[in-house]
Amino acid sequence: MDLETVRKFQMTLLALAKDLDALCRKHHITYWIASGTTLGAVRNGKFIPWDDDLDFCFLPDDFYKIRRLIKEELIPSHPDYLLYNDHRPPNFGEYLANTNWVYDHFYPVKIDLIKAKSLPNTPEAIQKDKDMLNILAFLYNRRNTLEVTNRDLAREALIEGSFWRRRERFMTKFDAYLDESNQLRKDHVYSIDYGNIFAPKLVEYFTYDELFPVKEIELEGHKFFAPNNTDAFLTKLFGEDYMTPPPKEKQVPYHKSFGKARFPWLMKYSMLLMYQLKAFKNTFTLIHR
Repeated sequence: MDLETVRKFQMTLLALAKDLDALCRKHHITYWIASGTTLGAVRNGKFIPWDDDLDFCFLPDDFYKIRRLIKEELIPSHPDYLLYNDHRPPNFGEYLANTNWVYDHFYPVKIDLIKAKSLPNTPEAIQKDKDMLNILAFLYNRRNTLEVTNRDLAREALIEGSFWRRRERFMTKFDAYLDESNQLRKDHVYSIDYGNIFAPKLVEYFTYDELFPVKEIELEGHKFFAPNNTDAFLTKLFGEDYMTPPPKEKQVPYHKSFGKARFPWLMKYSMLLMYQLKAFKNTFTLIHR
């Protein structure tokens, strides 16, 4: 992949991030950038040259608040922006997208809006979280075997109704569980909503002091908010040698192709139509917030 094209893609992503950051600051919403974005900011104050992703993390109340404000304030003044999953239940995650640029020929450049969770730092609470995640991974074919200590929870999730009904029922339960995990407490630990189900490696639990209070960090000449202890944060994600870039053969973008959208308006309304149809299909079972 041509890194010059990736760089142009990153600049579109940066402009989107600046708008989101400004909206968060205006309404005093706490967020932190995560993963490779934080790594690039710490390494050299820029995107990693081959990185094509950007994550903003929020605790549940702020997650729902920023979704509402994006629709009310940001999208009306930016006609090429859209909330990627606005017509689907929020438990599928959300993405703020710019339809002017696409990757893999169709999907708009987007920022992941990730719902974080807070749970008591006790063996029981952490085990429950792992059980919930293991059931979710099993239902979404991310694992072939089910490893759950709470047999009643597994039985409730797996024995009644069709496969689709069981999965949707558990997603409703899981979404409610996430929304209850909203407390900002020093005796809690924190993680992202789906843990390592959709991540390439194990996602750790972070302590309060590792994340909060969030602090400013410079990325591409702009200040964003990042975890309080970036060294501890990045060590847990990437290991103690996180400042050392990977071998050349691994320095490649995740996506295959990038480019300007030929018809941004057409793509935007195609995306909206696609998710409206999905929402219509699930009219009687959508989770609304």
